Amino acid sequence: MPDKIVSAGDMKFRVVPDWPGPDGLKFREVAGVAVDSQGLVYVFNRGENPVMVFEPDGTLHNEWGGDLFTRAHNITIGPDDLVYAVDVAEHTVTKTTATGEVLMTIGTKGQPSDTGITTDYRTITHGGPPFNQPTKAALNADGDIFVSDGYGNARVHRFAADGTLKNSWGEPGDEPGQFNLSHAVAISPDGRVYVADRENSRLQVFTQDGEHLDTWDEVSRPCDVFVGPDGLVYVAELGHKGGLSLAVPTDNPGIPSISIWTVDHELVGKWGSDDIFEPGSFFAPHGIAIGPDGSVYVGEVTVSGDAGRGLFPDSYRSIQKFERVS
Repeated sequence: MPDKIVSAGDMKFRVVPDWPGPDGLKFREVAGVAVDSQGLVYVFNRGENPVMVFEPDGTLHNEWGGDLFTRAHNITIGPDDLVYAVDVAEHTVTKTTATGEVLMTIGTKGQPSDTGITTDYRTITHGGPPFNQPTKAALNADGDIFVSDGYGNARVHRFAADGTLKNSWGEPGDEPGQFNLSHAVAISPDGRVYVADRENSRLQVFTQDGEHLDTWDEVSRPCDVFVGPDGLVYVAELGHKGGLSLAVPTDNPGIPSISIWTVDHELVGKWGSDDIFEPGSFFAPHGIAIGPDGSVYVGEVTVSGDAGRGLFPDSYRSIQKFERVS
């Protein structure tokens, strides 16, 4: 059978079959994925060892984190190849070495901040301090740490490299600078901050001080945003046909997909399909990262959760690798 090729505009990627091999069946939900400077792929999952590290060819390099994390949400590798892992259940961001030695924890484990929340993000009454179910971390060129704080809060927080809070912004709502589930954050080389405002189906762009610059409303429930080494903005779109149960009726159904943009808000292209079992298609894309060679890694959640129970064979992969071919 010929290799499956997917396209985003003029960009083409080969779907790598069954990546990362047998060890990829040790987990059923991949909340986040990150790639270090050597090309090692950190798969942040909800299995026995939440951090599974693979060589680009899929060989298992290391696994750890079973005693550190309760519910994986997303993971970031800093420019020094240190790891920043967000635990949505424990309300923490943990900085570790590449082998899991804890260097710093931001937030108090098991203690959410006061945001007025009673059930889910729709009941938040006000933005609060760090954290109430945070979602992702990103670093700027100076080492400052930006954290989207979204399931139980409606904010973005900026910390100094030592974990000292510098500033926060955001409130619940759908106006510029407000959030309905700030689900991920990324920073472009020019310093702009991109926030996946998931349930508002938009990306918002800010200065690092929280000044609103732009809104991209052509995306459908973005779960993750990542600025690649090529300077392009990659967005994992859950869509309103995606697997998570918080979706609401809409005139723009959207299918689970990956879209690629320039930093100036021009669409390069996107791919996805209504057939979730077709190689290169998605059920619930939740985390995305780009390797030094341009390969795209996409992790998916809810494969074993309520939305996915009974739909998937044991052989179903909750992460896919797309090798850049042109």
